[in-house]
Amino acid sequence: MRRNGIAGLALVIGVIALGAFAPSAMAHPCASATGTMSLTDSVSWSGLPTYEGTDCQMVDSLGLMAEDTTTAAAEPVGDAVSSYTYSSNMTPVGYSARNVLPLTLNASFNSDLAFKDKVVYQGTYDGFRIIDVADPSNPMQLVNYTGCTSTAGQGDVVVWGNILIRSWDAPVNAANATTASCGGQLVGLGFEGIHIFDISDPANPVMIKQLRMAATGNDPGAPAGCGSHTDTIVPDTARGNIYLYIGGSSGACTGIDIVRVNIADPTNAVYLKRVPAERQCHDNNAILGNVNMVMCAGGNGFSVYKFDPSIDVAAPGGLENPTLLYSKPMGITTGHSGSFSYDGKVLIFGHEPGGGSQAQCQATSSVPNRTLFFMNPATGDQLGGLLHQRNQTNTENCTWHNFNVVPTYKGYAAVVGSYQKGISVLDFSNPAAPQEIAFADPAPLVHPTNPNSIVLGGDWSTYWYNGYIYESDIRRGLTIWKLDNDLVNRSRTVEFSNPQTQMTSFDQDLQGPAIDVAVPLEGKDYAVGSSVTPSFTCTDSVGVESCTGSAAALDTGTTGAHSFTVTAKDLAGNVTTKTVTYNVLHDDAEGNVSGTVPGTLALTVGPPASFGAFTAGVARDYTANTTANVVSTAGDATLSVADPAPANAGHLVNGAFALPSALQARARNAANPGTVFANVGSSPLSLLTYGGPISNDPVSLDFMQRIGATDALRTGTYSKTLVFTLSTTSP
Repeated sequence: MRRNGIAGLALVIGVIALGAFAPSAMAHPCASATGTMSLTDSVSWSGLPTYEGTDCQMVDSLGLMAEDTTTAAAEPVGDAVSSYTYSSNMTPVGYSARNVLPLTLNASFNSDLAFKDKVVYQGTYDGFRIIDVADPSNPMQLVNYTGCTSTAGQGDVVVWGNILIRSWDAPVNAANATTASCGGQLVGLGFEGIHIFDISDPANPVMIKQLRMAATGNDPGAPAGCGSHTDTIVPDTARGNIYLYIGGSSGACTGIDIVRVNIADPTNAVYLKRVPAERQCHDNNAILGNVNMVMCAGGNGFSVYKFDPSIDVAAPGGLENPTLLYSKPMGITTGHSGSFSYDGKVLIFGHEPGGGSQAQCQATSSVPNRTLFFMNPATGDQLGGLLHQRNQTNTENCTWHNFNVVPTYKGYAAVVGSYQKGISVLDFSNPAAPQEIAFADPAPLVHPTNPNSIVLGGDWSTYWYNGYIYESDIRRGLTIWKLDNDLVNRSRTVEFSNPQTQMTSFDQDLQGPAIDVAVPLEGKDYAVGSSVTPSFTCTDSVGVESCTGSAAALDTGTTGAHSFTVTAKDLAGNVTTKTVTYNVLHDDAEGNVSGTVPGTLALTVGPPASFGAFTAGVARDYTANTTANVVSTAGDATLSVADPAPANAGHLVNGAFALPSALQARARNAANPGTVFANVGSSPLSLLTYGGPISNDPVSLDFMQRIGATDALRTGTYSKTLVFTLSTTSP
């Protein structure tokens, strides 16, 4: 349906058919023990090597745990960072307290982080926290779950959908076997492994599966295990599963343990096998997309595996049987962490001398112990290294600990937590010469009776997530920071982040936008004094940030050669310019040729869009699409949409029933490929704007409808008639 006319155009799409039928259905082999141990103790557990370190601090099985002053509401961020020195480009914005006091005790510390939507999941030694960070300046704790007792381990967490998986990395001994439990269930003598929670109600997590991965007593057919020190999720959503690539709790356990978890029924979790390596796999980091590699760090170095998600899972190189490419000794003792650049060309490797409880960031510490390594993941060759900046004192436990790589459009950046050294933000765009570009360093914690000893504390993990830096402090809780840096600011967003899983890969964007100038054309002649409006477009594979011309109208005031320049910048910060030269001539009376263009606004919309069938009881975002064609001879034009219905404007209706969530719409074309969805309402919603005339512009009209897990759906068809308008203010 087309209607021409310079004053505007209103076009009605046919009913959007929406079917809504009847609902269809190494370094950390900790063990539980009674009592506490000092930071300097070196404990040898039965049959395992001797270790020292942070992750072996005890949770007192008699209940004599350190004070936990957790608060549900946010507290002033100044309380958390009052002792910090930080760079001018770092700003503390939010704080959720979980203080572990007094400093003389070792107990239920805060540990690692995971992220989903606008929620942070913080592991603790006796459970986990769920914190709403929709407003980063006002983080709100939804729950402090403390139902996992006598673990003597750190309780790292990973999240997928409504599934939270918590690690238990120390075998239960006889003294604790009658009390050690999780989710109200005794775990049993010798237990170590994982617990799976349903977090569909974040305020009330429910433990639904306990999977034993111990030396003995596992499920029939399962091999002997080494518990779960850390879990790394590798998704296989096409087959309805996620895989856990697990680092064990013992240096004697070499390789990766693999668990398969059914997404629809997480209680159907199976411990499958161990994939061998030449050393322990303490932490594993997986990158998907076109890279499909897993790095395991542990012992004296790291190992790299390759997998192919497209082949049979059990075949060589499949998800259940990744291929070991090589193992790399690094001349260190406690391999710990790793992460890839998103193009798979650089691997950061970190290690943890002393297990995190020693002062290994001093000027007197050995060079290897102070070094973060940058490697070629394909070959294992070293590309560069970075020594700890800002040397720490002999009373600050410090190593390079947990980190993640920021998904920047161009260049490489990483965010690192290093215990009492705090936060380091690194630019490793040149891996041969990485540098620190931001930091936040707390003052040393001071033991109240022995100021020369180390108080275990500091930054367990610091990660970047969708524009903010989240710091899990062992004793303070969760602190949220904002970094002002162009490299890090120019980053993609993600739906969720288990920092040891990089869900995609992509090449750096090193090329600026393409510019097409329609008016003026190169070498074209224009009459002196004529009115000419430039017309140009900018396109980019990632997204255009700005596209501007050097003037709103061509300069035709004087005769001779003139130029017009378009400058475009993409989301990566790449800048492109294009200059066109044109001529201005006298307008002689003889021999003139002219033509006129009638005012035209034309909008043609494709067939009705349909979401298909909605499924009741399942939270999901449904999408639908149709097309449009735009023709405009106006100086500007705006494509908008509105719902003229007198009731339930912006909501799909089925008779007297309306969906709770508003219908959302957007429009995309070559010049604006990255527009976002917005709610449709009774007032016109601007979808696209044109800064000049356009002919036969193909437009994609996209719709999204959110169905919540508790939304009531009525059998029948939900629909709505929308009005699309093409209008102008400059005919």
